[in-house]
Amino acid sequence: MQRPGYWSRALLVAVMGAVLAGAARADFELRDSKGRRIRLLDNGTWRYVEAKDREAVAAEAREAAAKLQLHADLQLERRVEVPGGCRFDLLLSNTLPYEIRSLVPDFVARRANGVAFATQLTGFVLVAPGDQRRRSVQFDGVTCADIAKLEVQGGDRCEMGELNKFSDAPGQCLAHLRVLPSELLVFEKQRPPAVAAGN
Repeated sequence: MQRPGYWSRALLVAVMGAVLAGAARADFELRDSKGRRIRLLDNGTWRYVEAKDREAVAAEAREAAAKLQLHADLQLERRVEVPGGCRFDLLLSNTLPYEIRSLVPDFVARRANGVAFATQLTGFVLVAPGDQRRRSVQFDGVTCADIAKLEVQGGDRCEMGELNKFSDAPGQCLAHLRVLPSELLVFEKQRPPAVAAGN
């Protein structure tokens, strides 16, 4: 006949064995004689642990690249002849992960020869992530047929993400804006001026 404590001791030994076996299989780190960190993996291999693990650095680089691709989309929905002028209806879709608190770009109407006819401002405010906002811009004294190109420029004092009205970052607001091509006419952002050689 076995003593009453036998089963409780046997159960304790089994539980301890399972815990120790699990601990033996977990990754753990140690240092070599030169102070370098070494990670022993539960699959029987090992590797040096750098100050910043290469995988973490690669993940950060991918995240930074993804952030550079973040933008809001601006599209031209309609071009409408109005008495004495031409009106353009615009749609801004905020696909950024943060609110566009304020964005006020310039819209320049250009003739076929490239000469600017007029410039108008239109503001987009409080556009939450995933939301859309419609605005119109109207040019008086010109017909829609006389406007060959609508150009988006300026808007440097935007408030979105890390940018605010005090940011000294020319072009950064529009860098977060993708102007979608239109079938109505040429619709694009102003190209940055060419930098002279040696500057």
